[in-house]
Amino acid sequence: MRREIGSALAEVLVAVFIVVLLVLSIAAISPLTTRLQRQAEQRTFATNLAQTVLERIRTLDFLQITAQGLVAAGLGETIELNDTNLFRVRFTNLRLSNGETLSIAAHLRNGFCTVEVHNLTTANNISIGLKTVIVTVHWQEPVTDRWQQVRLATSVASLN
Repeated sequence: MRREIGSALAEVLVAVFIVVLLVLSIAAISPLTTRLQRQAEQRTFATNLAQTVLERIRTLDFLQITAQGLVAAGLGETIELNDTNLFRVRFTNLRLSNGETLSIAAHLRNGFCTVEVHNLTTANNISIGLKTVIVTVHWQEPVTDRWQQVRLATSVASLN
């Protein structure tokens, strides 16, 4: 009978030890999964934002796809570069089609977006009626302070 009590106690101790290991493992993994989930949410938001900007640019007339045209369409606040065949605009607030304004920094730490457009030309600097549009969403990771980005690109052709 004493042998049975001793073995039951040993079994209980082993079971408690296993349960404690499982609880500690879950506690150690929980912050990591929370951080990874937050990173996935940020990347999804940034991708959706870049896709929205690209779709809005596709609705513009080919001749409206200029630095000034993007600012007028609410797809830019600041012109960073404005050469004939290459320009870049930047914004932190996106004016939505329903009139509301989306603050990127409210969703992504230090977040901002750039739209860069390359007007493709021949060797003689003659436009061939094709523009490459690159939308990049930048933000800073809250925990690591590392900069992250999502970049989407498309080509837009003139129908004339």
